Amino acid sequence: MLISIPYPPTYMMKITCSSSITLAFMIFFLCPNWLKASDQLKVFTHEINQPFSGSQSPSDAYTAALTKAKFEVLEQAGTYLESLTIVENAILAKDEVIALAGGILQSEVLKVQRYATEQTFGLLLSTRITVNTSILKKRMEKLLNDRSLLKKYNEIQEREKELLAKIEQLEQMNVKAVKSNTLPQARQSNFSKFSIALTASQWVQKALSTWTKGRFADPDKAITYLNKAIALDNMNPRTYNSRAVAHLNLDHEKEALIDLNRALELNPSYADGYNNLGSLYYRQKKYTKAIAAYSKANELQPQFITVILNRGMAYRKIYQFEKAFEDFGRAMALAPQSFDNPSESGFFVELNDITALCKKSRVACKLNLCRSLSFLHERGFCR
Repeated sequence: MLISIPYPPTYMMKITCSSSITLAFMIFFLCPNWLKASDQLKVFTHEINQPFSGSQSPSDAYTAALTKAKFEVLEQAGTYLESLTIVENAILAKDEVIALAGGILQSEVLKVQRYATEQTFGLLLSTRITVNTSILKKRMEKLLNDRSLLKKYNEIQEREKELLAKIEQLEQMNVKAVKSNTLPQARQSNFSKFSIALTASQWVQKALSTWTKGRFADPDKAITYLNKAIALDNMNPRTYNSRAVAHLNLDHEKEALIDLNRALELNPSYADGYNNLGSLYYRQKKYTKAIAAYSKANELQPQFITVILNRGMAYRKIYQFEKAFEDFGRAMALAPQSFDNPSESGFFVELNDITALCKKSRVACKLNLCRSLSFLHERGFCR
């Protein structure tokens, strides 16, 4: 999702935002009657003012400015998307709409101008984002049908926002330090560290290009890309979590456990990390440990449907059927569509088992043994 542009001596004028953002405007094609020939292109323009001073280098300022420009244009694009009926019908949250917008944009830097005042100096960037709505249908459908992919694009944006917040904090400290003539040299390395970390997004994005139906279709390639991302930003728990998923796709359980432990070390409140840890224990048949991990994820994020379903399947494996079906019933009440869409149902959940249980219960009921079927009916199953 990163606008992957270094700061060159002569400014590079072409930017390509994440091909993942190309996904957002596919919305148009789900209802072609809305789209007239004149609506094939939608253009957004924006100007960003990026001051820098003291220990911040022009290269660091340029990287931050490009990322800020991207987010501010995404806000415009997201507002535009929200006006479309198809987005309303998809019931997308605000961050999901912006994540969609994050996949569709081709951005040009129209003008880069340096300036200086008595207090500081900086850059003015004029950008233009052009959305071509005629090529987006397939990618949009992929995102709308695979919310796990949409969630991962959103994670890229979350990390970029975190880094921009750290850079902004350093900028404010710089201004105060310059005024008092107490600028510490160590701050320059922090600017560089956060700016370099911003460039990790392009590698995460490349890894996500191999994502389909809740997993990496080419996990070896994904791991190669994620290794590069971690080399640039080794403090992002989401990247370790994604690499753990890729390792699990390859049955590399030891490597996956190392990555999940690292992700949870960096962020002990990371619900998705606990969910995947539970899934690792589940495949190892350590169902009690899996339940503990899923329960921790559920505590952190009570409406995490995947976690509730996964824990229900783990309860079922240790014959705690009432707890299992309490989880299934809760998940169905929160998101009935999760039972029809495998990509929404978690990494290792065996939802076909529910259908099998219903069939067996119906057979038993024909023999006047209807207790199991009644139990399932009471919890919203086997209708």
